[in-house]
This record gives sequence, C-alpha cells and structure tokens, in this order.
Amino acid sequence: MGYIAESEELFYGNFRTYKIIKGDILQTVSQKLGIEARELRRYHNMYCLDADVIEKDFKHHCHFVILAPEKNDSAPVNEEDRLKKVSLGKDNKLHFLPRGISRDYSAAYTFEVGDKIDTMEMAVRVKWIATDSNKYNLFEITRSVNLFIDDNTPDKMIDELSSKIVAVLYPLKIVVDEFGKWIDIHNYDEIVSRWKDKKSEILDYYEGEVVKSYIEHTEYVLENSKRLLASLRYDYFLNTFFNGIHLKYTAEYGFQNDLIFPLEKEIEAVFHVQHKMAPNLDDGGFIKIEQNAHYIDSGFGFLYGYTPSKVNYNAVYFLNLDNYFIEKMNFELNIENDKRIKTTIVIELLDNKKNERE
Repeated sequence: MGYIAESEELFYGNFRTYKIIKGDILQTVSQKLGIEARELRRYHNMYCLDADVIEKDFKHHCHFVILAPEKNDSAPVNEEDRLKKVSLGKDNKLHFLPRGISRDYSAAYTFEVGDKIDTMEMAVRVKWIATDSNKYNLFEITRSVNLFIDDNTPDKMIDELSSKIVAVLYPLKIVVDEFGKWIDIHNYDEIVSRWKDKKSEILDYYEGEVVKSYIEHTEYVLENSKRLLASLRYDYFLNTFFNGIHLKYTAEYGFQNDLIFPLEKEIEAVFHVQHKMAPNLDDGGFIKIEQNAHYIDSGFGFLYGYTPSKVNYNAVYFLNLDNYFIEKMNFELNIENDKRIKTTIVIELLDNKKNERE
C-alpha cells in the first residue's frame, strides 16, 4: 500500500470550509465570516494539512480554511449545554481525525486465572504517519522495552527472553481504516530484518532447549506476513485501542455490530456489540462511548475443545473533543469456564496518569 499526499479536495471535504478566493487575506475573511482572526487561525491550524498552516496570513497555495462545525440555533439552549453536546459528522458518523497525533500511553494489564493474578505495565507511543487516497491511515506503534510484571522488572530468564523477542516487532507500523479499525501490518520486511540481528544477540547470551523452542516458534511466525498478521490478531492493545468505534451512530447515539475478538491466545470468537455514546460530554469534558458485548460462538472454540459457559465483554472509551482520539479507555473480559478467566486493560495518557499521582 502506497501512502501519498492526499488531494486537498479529498482531505478538506471532511470539514466545513471556506474556499479562499483571489484577494482574500486573513483579516478580510475574518470580517466576512464574523469570526475573530485569532480563532479562525487557531481552529484551522488544529486540523489542516501541515503545508497549509496559517501563520501571519494565508500561504499563496492555500485554497481552503477549515471552520468550526456550524451552530444549531433552531432551539434556544444555554451556552453551557450547547458546548457539552457531542457533535457528529455527516450521516451521524463519529469523526476520525488522527492527523498529527503522537501520544504516549500507559497500558496496564491484569490477567486472572482462578486465584492466580499476573500484572503487566508498559508505555506505548501511538503516532500517526500518513493517510492514503483511500482514507487508510498508517500508524507507528512503539512500545517500551522494559516491561513491569507484578510491579517488578522481569528477573526470570523466560520473561527476559520473551521481552527481547517481542521487542523485534517494534516500531510496528499498522494500517488503520477510516473507522479506526486496524487491518494490516505495513513493515513486515523491516521486522524480519530486525529479527536476524536479534536472533544473533539472543544466541550469544542464551542457550538450551527453551531458547531453541522460542527461536523456532518466532521464525515460524515470521516466515510470511500472513502468519505474523494472524499472530497479532490476538494482541489485546491493537484490538482494544483500534477497535473501529468511529462509525455511523443512530439519532439515539448508538448502533450494533458483530466483532471478532480474541478470548485467549489462538482462540477467537464473534461478539454482538452494542455501542452507546453519551450525547453530552462527561464531567471531564470527554466523549464517552460504552461497548457491551454478547458472546456468539463462532466455531473457533470447538477446534480447541473450548466452549465457555459465559462470557462478558465491556469497554469504555473516553475521546478528546477536538480530535476524537482516545484519551483513556477501560476494557474487561470475563470468561466462565472450568476456571474463571478475567482480563482487564486500562490505557491512559502518561501525562494524565502522572498528574493523578502528584
């Protein structure tokens, strides 16, 4: 997939715009629209193409100015309520505006199997790189090399070895569609090249049957891009963060769809998901979206003799009002089988987490 600069018509068609005509300058457009020049520039620069940023005035090649969504004055409402209303796009589609995004998150995992509880925490950077002409977005995912397991750095050989092998994947470049759903890997060849160097490093420091088994499994997964993609289908971060929530909502701010999601490693299932968006911003000023999912056996479980009696899937997303991107999210998956299995994931901006601790 080739990522090229998208046309202005295609990109700016996602917004309400003013088309610049010959002789227009920032001040005259400001007067014509009745919008302060400072506010006009601020809102445009938040979403425009990098080359079209307004500095002192419009650049000679600029053709469009991005305007804030139009106010609905059909019914009198007080200012506070109006500002808290969630604004949807054309056909009630939730905007997906990842351009320019580069965010550092904390991802904390808790895995419970019966009475055993394991925890893991890592830092993850999510960075938008480009958009192609079909509205597919390229993201780079970078993960911290040092994992924290049960609040300690890995001190077991197996944990250390596993961390080194997983690190080969990063930076990971993924393809995300216009609805915020990840669909493919973009840098397979780069990952394979990194593995060649990492394999030599591992063999210099480790030996034994366990090491040999890990290497054989890794080389099997990396043998072709389809196998690697299939392996990452069970990555909880990719599946929860890039879940495809930027879809068309009903007038009641909801919709339903079916979603394939991993139950456990190498076990997938289909869920019927109810998406519900709060029509107004929450107390923190975020757009709140809740997912409640009903488990539908997809047949995959039977391949492994796996028939859970009860599965509960719930997720809550909190999105930034300006760019509709994730600020934080909570995910919980409960499986009632021979043993109760519970997976909990909390993802939040590192800056937010730091502020909460201070």
